[in-house]
Amino acid sequence: MTVCKVALANLGMWARDRYFPEAYAHAGWHRLQIFFQLPGRIHWGTESVEVELKPFNDHALNRDLETLCAKVAQEQPRLPDGRRLLFKVQGVGLPSLDAQERAVA
Repeated sequence: MTVCKVALANLGMWARDRYFPEAYAHAGWHRLQIFFQLPGRIHWGTESVEVELKPFNDHALNRDLETLCAKVAQEQPRLPDGRRLLFKVQGVGLPSLDAQERAVA
């Protein structure tokens, strides 16, 4: 069990370093925990998996969450099966992806 806890903590710190805004550079697990516990939905597509998160009741946290989602969209991470991983805040589009979809249409 301890090994799993360490692995989970390491994954959280990796996500913090890679995708969270600079203000979270030294944030510990307790500060990040509210992000990892957000409710939401997962949409499984053939080309991508989209994680749609419910927004916070706090404007500053929503801004940070939108920044996190934008960084994930910019880096375009892929799952082991090759599908893109996307994060978005419920009710908020992904500007770069929305513009790209309009250009294709």
